[in-house]
Amino acid sequence: MRDITVLLTGCGAPGAPGIINCLRKVTERKIRIVGVDMNENAGGKGMVDAFYTVPAAKAPDFIDKVLEIAVKENTDVVLPIVTRELMKFSLARPRFEEKGIKVSVMDSDTLEIVNNKANLLCKMKELGMATPWFKVVNSLEELKEAATEAGYPEKAFCIKGAVGNGSRGVRLVDPNISRWDLFFSAKPNSMYISYEELLRTLGEKPELPQMLCMELLTGTEYSVDILADKGKILYAVSRRGLSVVTSNMMSLVIDNNEQVLSICEEVAEKLKMDGNFGFDLLYTGDEKQPYVIEVNPRLTAGVVSCAAAGVNMPYLGIKKLLGEELPVCVPNYGVTMTRHYEESFFDAEGNRIQW
Repeated sequence: MRDITVLLTGCGAPGAPGIINCLRKVTERKIRIVGVDMNENAGGKGMVDAFYTVPAAKAPDFIDKVLEIAVKENTDVVLPIVTRELMKFSLARPRFEEKGIKVSVMDSDTLEIVNNKANLLCKMKELGMATPWFKVVNSLEELKEAATEAGYPEKAFCIKGAVGNGSRGVRLVDPNISRWDLFFSAKPNSMYISYEELLRTLGEKPELPQMLCMELLTGTEYSVDILADKGKILYAVSRRGLSVVTSNMMSLVIDNNEQVLSICEEVAEKLKMDGNFGFDLLYTGDEKQPYVIEVNPRLTAGVVSCAAAGVNMPYLGIKKLLGEELPVCVPNYGVTMTRHYEESFFDAEGNRIQW
């Protein structure tokens, strides 16, 4: 089987080291990995075979620069793992394909739905699928009305930007949470905020971006990683959060939750989702009903745990893009993952130091 070169964007993203390790574990061929990031000190810099700095995704020459690097490095597949890059790559995919380069990204119409939390839940509701209570808001007054509809101050609620990732723009409003306890017992990265502080913060600007007010789900958190072919599910692996910090699973277990998998597969099929992507779900407090709260239309930060359990989603996605035969893979249920920090060191010239 021929060797290939893969270009990974967002080399400094939290999920990059895990995805790189997934590709390093492949034994049927050699994979050369080119990493790019806007930060010259990106965390995954020392793990790749070649590294380049690129402009930010919002820069007008972002795609031009990545395409130039991809051609120079004889790239076979581009794996974008930064959410804000996805639409740019989707629209520019024909430019890469003209050079014989595959890009792991959904089509722009699907991205318009799944890359926007409000659009996703509205579409699911339109198609008759179960959703948590939610309301789309576009102003401070609409937010106040939605909070009342959610049952505040008797009930807690969640507020989040319709577009965003990495828990940016997400806060939990719970009148029953003690501010004293948060101050002395919780780390400063707590997602809780008082209603009054929320209104003051969002009132700093004359206009709000589109936001989503929804019921606060307090049950078990799940993530499901999927590889699909235009809605047809090829592989699906569910993982249950054991320790979750601001939506990041610091420890988890691979299980076979058919209720969760069925919900995600229905959404993927009805929306004709394609390639690698992941769902985040939360159960209600009584643990009876899980709800999809968002989609990550790319490889997720926790996908490495699926590979450790026997389903190497990043590599399977690459094989799909290259038109290769896909193997049968059954997850090794019960595999657990615990995440920890690990350092990399470089000399003054930027070369990695092994010690």
